Amino acid sequence: MRERRELVRILLPILMLVGVACGPCNLLTGGTEQPTPPHPIVVSTEAAGQLESRIQQNLTGQPGQQFILRMTDSEVTSLVSTELAKYSESPLSDPQIWFTKGKIYGTGKVSNVLPIDAEIHIVASARIEDGRVLVVIEDVSAGAVPIPQSLLDTVSQSINETVDELQLDVQVTALEILEGEAIVQGVRR
Repeated sequence: MRERRELVRILLPILMLVGVACGPCNLLTGGTEQPTPPHPIVVSTEAAGQLESRIQQNLTGQPGQQFILRMTDSEVTSLVSTELAKYSESPLSDPQIWFTKGKIYGTGKVSNVLPIDAEIHIVASARIEDGRVLVVIEDVSAGAVPIPQSLLDTVSQSINETVDELQLDVQVTALEILEGEAIVQGVRR
């Protein structure tokens, strides 16, 4: 919560200044073409439950046991949506996450953080480092306003800390980001 307040304290004056200076140019509400899913992503509690169950199965096996975890756009989006719904004051709504061209894309609406609601767009890549999945945020924008590299690094670090917590006692040996799905392979420690 303190980190969110610090982020708001830094970003709010900058975005307000840009918003006032460019008022009619629709800078925070669009203005340039942003990535969109290549197909409709259906959100369902069933898809979220299936992914959550597969994650549990793959991460609770016997030491030395190999696993392959497949995650579709719909499953990941559904799981994120389900988790966000647990928080009454979540700043992110309508998340859409998809895999394509070897990258992870995401969109959503940010509310109660900026002076106006804004669409956020994220492009990330992932790789294996020391048997762990490492996510690198390559681009984030709120509408047409790009986010500074220093903030991208902070967001990447936060995501990697969360991902690292989820990778307890596994060594990731392969990671593929395909069209519509990501596949993680590894071994239980």
